[in-house]
Parts: sequence; structure tokens; C-alpha cells
Amino acid sequence: MKPWLAPLVALLAVSSAQAAAPFGPACQSLVPAIVGGPTPGKSSDTLLLRWLGTSNYELSWKGRVFLFDAFFDRPGRTRPLGFTVDQIKRADVIFLGHGHYDHISDIAPVAKQTGALVVGAPSAIEAAIRMGVPQSQTRIVTGGETLTFGDVRVETALARHSTIQAGLFDAYRQLYAVDGLGPLTPQQAAQAAEVAKRGSSSPDIVEKGVIAYAVVLPSGFSVVAIDTAGPVTEGDQALAKKLGRADVAILAYQPHAVAERQIQDGWPLIELFNPKLYLPSHHDHIWGAWLDLGLEPLFQKIRDEKPQTRFVAPLLRSALCIGTTGPTRGELKVKY
Repeated sequence: MKPWLAPLVALLAVSSAQAAAPFGPACQSLVPAIVGGPTPGKSSDTLLLRWLGTSNYELSWKGRVFLFDAFFDRPGRTRPLGFTVDQIKRADVIFLGHGHYDHISDIAPVAKQTGALVVGAPSAIEAAIRMGVPQSQTRIVTGGETLTFGDVRVETALARHSTIQAGLFDAYRQLYAVDGLGPLTPQQAAQAAEVAKRGSSSPDIVEKGVIAYAVVLPSGFSVVAIDTAGPVTEGDQALAKKLGRADVAILAYQPHAVAERQIQDGWPLIELFNPKLYLPSHHDHIWGAWLDLGLEPLFQKIRDEKPQTRFVAPLLRSALCIGTTGPTRGELKVKY
């Protein structure tokens, strides 16, 4: 090597290492942090998100692990997550979007095994306590509160549950009966029925029981999570005004199987938060209840009408790593 090249090679090596550093080993792993997988280090400004089925999302940042919803014991022949409830050992805070069983059915064992604080609307916390979560481990929010966890701020808003018209559930059950490759075994049916009994059926959930959350990092980088595709509320509007444009929005794409209807219901939230990155949730099946929904019509609408918004359809446990500060802010790496 020419002597004069050595400093340049060294400089390039340092620059390359610095560019790669934000997306380290945790971004190459398919093991969730909640079951002992790696997280970005405390010196890293990388945010790691993983979709864990339905509207469960794991958020890791600087050694902390936040969990949205707690529904892991999947009924019947629902696609497995790759881990079981008893393997979940780590979470600092669990944010419950609302109290229906497919959002909180495993909150008791998960809270017990992790010691995490459980945050949610009154109906969700009431159900969590009834299922065995110690009251001292809970925090009720009704929308509009600002919570702090170290240097992370979490804003809350009262959202609203999506509209499910009469006959829709019956239509889905009929479709599974006609096209479901046979019924569940008696053991599977019993397990599915037991899971469905968990959570809350309070009528308050629709208008008073859904909480939208926005995790805001010290840099101002924000992640919005709403686990149902309800209509826009005054609370949603106030949250959007407080945040400005969201860096990431995790918004439910459910319950309507006809894309035309679902986009009509869910699009206003995408417009409101105008995210730089959209991530879907609640778009996967629950055997006998929900269907796997095609995301392409929604993604095409985003591409055509909001070209400044990116979108990703993550696989279960995929690592989505995003830079939150400096030159890598907004840079996305995905490990499928």
C-alpha cells in the first residue's frame, strides 16, 4: 500500500464502522427481546420494532423494552408466533390499547413474569386485575395524560373502536366452515373458547376504552400505536397536533375483509398522523374469527397518494431497526 493511502483507508474504515454501528447484532436477530433476544445497546440511538402477531408490537430502545398489547396464546390453528407465553420474561411497560381478549388475553402471566407496569383504560385495567394482575402493577389512563419513563415520554389519547356491522362475525365463521380445511379438533375448540373468555366485553370499550399511545424519544422521534381502526376522535386530533408529523405510525388494518371498506375506515388515521413510516397491525387471521387481509390495496393507495410515506409489511418477529438521530435518522433496516 502506498504510504499516503494509509490515512485515507483508516478514515474510510472508521466511517464505515460508524455507519454500521447503529444497526448492530440485535437488528440481525429474529428472537424478540421479550423472550430474551438482543436489544440495541444503551449507547445506540437505534429503535428496534418487532411485530408479534395481531396488534402486539415490541419496541426496544437503549436497553428498555416496551410492549403494546398482550395476546400470544393463539387459538385453534392460528399461525404460531414462534414462542410461547411462558417464555416471555422481559418488558418494562405494557401498553394495552383496549380490553378485548385478542389484545389482553395473556396480560396476567406476562405481567407476572416480567414485573412490567401495565397501562390502559379503566375497562382494560379492570379486566387485567380480574385476570390476576396486581393492582399495584397497573396505571389507569383515560386519554390526555403524559407519562415519563426515564427520558422517554409517552403521550396518551382517547381513541375509538372500529365499527363492526351486524352479521360480519357470522359471515367469517361461515367462511371458515366452508373453506377452512375442516373444523378444529375438540381440544383446539376448547382452547379457543377458553382464550375468547378472557379480556373484557364492556360496552364502554367502543367510546371510552381505546387508548392511543405515542412514544416520544428525546430527539423528538415519535412512534404512534393505535390497535383498532376506529374513526378519528378529538383525542386523536389533539395527539396529532401535539406531535406534528409522526415518524412511525402503527395503525390497525382490521376488521373488514373487503379492502374498499377497510381503507375507507382506516385511511383517515393515516392522513391524520401523516407518518414517515406506516406499519400495519391486526391484519392477520385468528382462526374462526378474523381473516388474513391483503395489504396491497392499502399500500398502493399510500404509494400513489402519500409518496412521502414508506410502508413495510413485517413478518412475525422480523427486526425493524430505525435510526432516531443524526444522519441515520429515519434510515430503516429490516431483517426478514
